[in-house]
Amino acid sequence: MVIYRAMCEIEYKRTISNGRPDFNKRFKWFSHNLDFIKSRVQDGCFNNSKHEPDRYTRLLAFKIDDSDKSYFISKNEIQFDRRKNPKIILIGEVK
Repeated sequence: MVIYRAMCEIEYKRTISNGRPDFNKRFKWFSHNLDFIKSRVQDGCFNNSKHEPDRYTRLLAFKIDDSDKSYFISKNEIQFDRRKNPKIILIGEVK
């Protein structure tokens, strides 16, 4: 399954250099719905991003094979727990 994550420049650089998501906290949220990421997450109002305008400027695609290590929080949001060691592979940046 292909999943997407919008992120700031700092997280983007760490993710690109590692080739996988940068889990500095226990959970990471992704979406399999690219339209949701572009229209809702990157709209400038998501998760207080109006106070931090550079919060979701980069958009990356990932491949996940072991989706059994994920939790569907809503129809658009998927959560991964780093303690379950999910194998999330970086595909590249979405323009």
